[in-house]
Order: sequence, then C-alpha cells, then structure tokens
Amino acid sequence: MTKRLSLLAALVLICGARTPAAALSGREVMDTAQQKNGFSTWRDRVLETTMESYATTLQRTREATVSEQTDPRGEHRTFMEFTGPADVTGTLFLHLSPRGEKDQQWVWTPSARKARRLADAARDENFMGTDLSYRDLELIVRIQQWNDSEATATLEPEAQTDGKPCHVVGLEPKNKEFPYARYRLWFGTTDFLLWKVEVWDLEGRLFKSVTMDRYERIQDYATAREFNVANVPYGTHTLFKVRNVRYNTGVPDDTFAVANVQKGH
Repeated sequence: MTKRLSLLAALVLICGARTPAAALSGREVMDTAQQKNGFSTWRDRVLETTMESYATTLQRTREATVSEQTDPRGEHRTFMEFTGPADVTGTLFLHLSPRGEKDQQWVWTPSARKARRLADAARDENFMGTDLSYRDLELIVRIQQWNDSEATATLEPEAQTDGKPCHVVGLEPKNKEFPYARYRLWFGTTDFLLWKVEVWDLEGRLFKSVTMDRYERIQDYATAREFNVANVPYGTHTLFKVRNVRYNTGVPDDTFAVANVQKGH
C-alpha cells in the first residue's frame, strides 16, 4: 500500500509539474485569430458605410455602398458607389489589386461623365477626403492574408489598447504590395479580435493607426461596426461606421469589371 501511495504521489507531482504551454508565435496568433474570427477568410462582402472626417471637429460626412471580393492567393476587388451628400452622389470607384501585379484604380464622377484610371502617383492620395489613401482601402484584409514568403511575423511583448490586453504581432513585408515598412497588429489575448493596426512608414515613423470598436458576429465572421483611421503626422482622423453587412452572397464577378465603371449611372 505504501509503495502504491508513493507511486501515486509521484505521478501527481509529475503531472502537476508540467511546463506551461509554449508561447504562441506571431504567425500562430494570426492563424488563431483567423480560425476564431474569420477576418480575411470570406469570399465576398457587401456593406453600407458612413465616413466622418475630423480635424479638430467634424469636417465632412460621406455615405457609400461597398462590394468586395477577396482571394487569399489572388485578387482583391473593391467597388464603391457614393450615395451622399449631393456633390458626390453617383461617384463610382473600382480598385483591382492582383497578387504580384500592379493594381488598377478607376473613378467615374457625374461631373466628368467618364471614367478615368488613376495614375500611380495618385494612389497614396487621400481617398475622397478621408484618412485612407486609395491604396489603403483593403489593407486590413490583405496584410492578414500574407504568408511567410510575403511577410515576417514576429510576436512582440504584450500590451494594452483601450484597457484590453493584447498579443502584438509585428509584420515586416517582403513584397511591395503596400508602400510601408512595418505593421503592428493588436489581437485580444482572450478573444483574438483585432483591436488595432499601426502602419509605419519607410522612415520608421508611425504614420497611421486604425482602431476597431463594436464587434458583432455576422454569419461566421467577427465584424467591427466602427473603425477609426488616424493620420498621425497631420492629426486628422476618419471614423467609418458600417451597417447592413452581408458575407458570401455571391456578388457577381462583373460588378468589378472596368466596363461597369465606364458606363457610369
């Protein structure tokens, strides 16, 4: 009996002395976030958005409907139609962003009555007066689709944002898909929701900060109903509010055809 008790005690000690689980790597944090919340795993998405641009006070509000398609190893497509205010109503915007090739951006305005393709130099200009550039529109989705051949993911020390403890993942791109040197993604330590993205420029300065709020699970996807984009050097920011979000509705491919923009409305 004594020997049996000794063996049992030894087993309890051994089991109780197991080493803690190994810390997640940066890549594992991102993979877990995708598995739990599906941030960039949907095929298509349709939504309505309000964009409120601020300096010290509210400067301008715009309304738009947005359709998107994304393929982790292929092309991301965005089609937007502005629905307000009156001076931008009817404006159409198309962004085609294939992997490994130069992207295309097209704009049709009621005043010009024709579509024009944006020159390369215009891609980093603010989009319709917001704090996103034309090239930034799908940034949050695309950087989470990068694999190890496209970006190095490094787990940084845990930190808090708005009181929420977060895993912080640094991403250093190996490709030239976006003209920035580094990104930092803040995922909640318990919910693995993406609460903040920082964008650092080629000179090593914090350039933009995107914070998410009011998450709601729509179908199988955690969806931020609000996100705030701050242009750090200029002290301006744009609050995006999204509603009527629908995933994987089978948005037709011809929605993203250049001819769809060229014909206007």
